[in-house]
Amino acid sequence: MFSAFLSFILFSFAKAQNYQPTWDSLDSRPLPDWYDEGKFGIFMHWGAYSSPAFRSEWLWYYWKGKNEPDVLEYIRSNYPPRTTYADFVKMFKGEFFDADMFREIVEASGAKYFVFTTKHHEGFTMWPSSVSWNWNSMNIGPKRDIVGELQKAFSKSDVHFGLYYSLFEWYHPLFDQDLAKNTTEYRDKISFPQLLDIVNKYQPDILWGDGDWGLDENYWKTKEFITWLYNESPVKDRVVINDRWGDGTIGKHGGYMTYADNYQAGELLERKWENCDSVDQWSWGYRRTMNVSELLTAHDVIAELARTISCNGNFLLNVGPDSSGMIPTIFEARLRETGDFIKANAEAVYGTKAWVHQNDTNNIWYTSRLRDDKNLRKNRSSNPQDEENTIIYVWILDLNQTVYTLEKVSIGERTKVSILSTETPLDISIGETGQLVVSMSKIPWQSLVRTDCLVLKIEYAKGETPQTPETPKKSAILEKYNLFSLLLLISLSKCF
Repeated sequence: MFSAFLSFILFSFAKAQNYQPTWDSLDSRPLPDWYDEGKFGIFMHWGAYSSPAFRSEWLWYYWKGKNEPDVLEYIRSNYPPRTTYADFVKMFKGEFFDADMFREIVEASGAKYFVFTTKHHEGFTMWPSSVSWNWNSMNIGPKRDIVGELQKAFSKSDVHFGLYYSLFEWYHPLFDQDLAKNTTEYRDKISFPQLLDIVNKYQPDILWGDGDWGLDENYWKTKEFITWLYNESPVKDRVVINDRWGDGTIGKHGGYMTYADNYQAGELLERKWENCDSVDQWSWGYRRTMNVSELLTAHDVIAELARTISCNGNFLLNVGPDSSGMIPTIFEARLRETGDFIKANAEAVYGTKAWVHQNDTNNIWYTSRLRDDKNLRKNRSSNPQDEENTIIYVWILDLNQTVYTLEKVSIGERTKVSILSTETPLDISIGETGQLVVSMSKIPWQSLVRTDCLVLKIEYAKGETPQTPETPKKSAILEKYNLFSLLLLISLSKCF
């Protein structure tokens, strides 16, 4: 009876735990399990920059901030004299935008979360922000609550809904004033109210901060905002945030780390991280001048996914819809091809962990899962190798050999290897130093989703390290409620 009572009390304390506005406290919050388990997400940059669709979503800055010759020539040749950026907003109609279509394509990609740009650096908001009058998607352009329609569409899905938000805006008079006079008018009247608004109104599972450059966390009231987010917001128990919340926070503070755009670790990182990259290697937003040589292929995407999740990362892949609201066919094809491969090899993706080794070569990478992990921390970065308990997945990204020697895998008497997607058993042998040698002679090529890469499943490979429970971090609850509190609980339990 007491055990049940004590568990109930401790659970109640955990649910009621208040984080403090310090990095030690905020960084101690466990990352919600769904994020690590999901592995793959889709990013979408869509805004007024999709109308001129030249160079990238940074067009306004290249045009008015840098006066770059190619941009000046593009504007001069394609638009009337005295064209302003506001004219592009008027041209941004989104006439074919269909939130359910976006959702269906994201689902087909195999992604488990979705992040959408509520506001990029141009300041135009894709929802009816009350502090962005006549510079939002309800007042001008599409004249629709784009974020609201997407939130409604994704509520029908098991894909987690996330929102990107740029803290600063180019050429906003209040922001320029704050820089010049060391004031906080822009933060107090624009960015902070907008953050509260999108969280309360749309309840995202991910909040992806950006545009924090040049001003630190104190200016942005970062710790105060995250404290509210974790303690009081409607998404406090499930929300995940990145690390871009003030100059100096990237790679140091937040729910998970991004470090930089297109970041690829190449080795195991203990802290959860995310690689965000774009199908169009020259832009996050749609651009008219892209050509196929500048785009990631589906094989490129699969390779990036393998190299990321094998090192304890998640992969967030971006595509940019055009100004009409259509996802370009070539982007859609990339997503659907990727999804076909992921679904055929889902066991090697969702809910896996990095293995004790990350790769053999740049074209052979490993993920893993355990048959039983009840004695290990959920938020561990990798799995140990145990002959009975560990299943290894081998991502082979270049199928140009008839025999593969897996240097990091030691063969045992019961070791068996199969093609994951078809369950086809493969012949194996032992190498000179005890490593696993796999013959590919029995590959059923016509049954594979792709013929340029595949995933092998290895069971009962020889153990390398004994599987012992990891020591969990000291409970924040036990730190807060000291011995006196526990004695009080014991005393109270006598009443039951």
